[in-house]
Amino acid sequence: MKNQDIWLIVSDFDETFMPAMESREPDAGIERLQNHLAGLKRSHKLLFGWATGNSRSAVMEKMRAYPDFPWDFALTSLGTELYWREAEGVVEDAGWPPQAGAAFESRMERLVALFCQHGLALPAQADAFQQRRIRGYYLPADGKEGAAIEQIHRLCAHVGLTASITHASPAAGDPEGVYDVAILPPGCGKKQGVDFIAARHGVDPRRVIVFGDSCNDIEMLTGYENGYLVGNALAEARRVFDRVVDGIYCHGIIDGLQRHI
Repeated sequence: MKNQDIWLIVSDFDETFMPAMESREPDAGIERLQNHLAGLKRSHKLLFGWATGNSRSAVMEKMRAYPDFPWDFALTSLGTELYWREAEGVVEDAGWPPQAGAAFESRMERLVALFCQHGLALPAQADAFQQRRIRGYYLPADGKEGAAIEQIHRLCAHVGLTASITHASPAAGDPEGVYDVAILPPGCGKKQGVDFIAARHGVDPRRVIVFGDSCNDIEMLTGYENGYLVGNALAEARRVFDRVVDGIYCHGIIDGLQRHI
């Protein structure tokens, strides 16, 4: 049953909500958004949270500077983990993801062996992207990547996993000229997690508002009619998605919210 009163607001974290470079943080408008959301929550029912590739610990560490920010959930590790802010603390949602299970590690072992057999030498990303239900790699964008991308998807499907392959984001700390390759359990991802949250709370899809800045947000943004890139979004993302708000970071989130609430 749809809840006609509630709004669901979802933002990517790095380079959408908060700059990856600490020196740019004062210009991001985080406290302005904090005040704006607090005002909205006095007159509307709404949930606000992040859908991010960051781990829970990374998000919580960065948010220590903003203890009064009114967030409700964190869909972390590229949509493979979901946490709720409760009175007793941050609590993991035991119902998400539905298809994870303990099989991820064994399936990854099989996949790595297949990568070796097929000559796919993918550099591993930093330890921060080797998480409980996600493994991160890079793939060079050298003009010959099409066959490799097809092969990665095929091998993942063979072992019962899925791959998210998008242009990497140098602004968020990735190298130049590479694709971000994330290996996930089936049914996981930012869009899938947002769908789960919306269904759990009976949110009408027309009352879901999502924000991002890079190519790994595009599936989530296109999944809802109220999806926006913030003003500092990557050129690669702008080429495939044309709904862009004027403001950068949290200023852009406020711009988008003011169109609907």
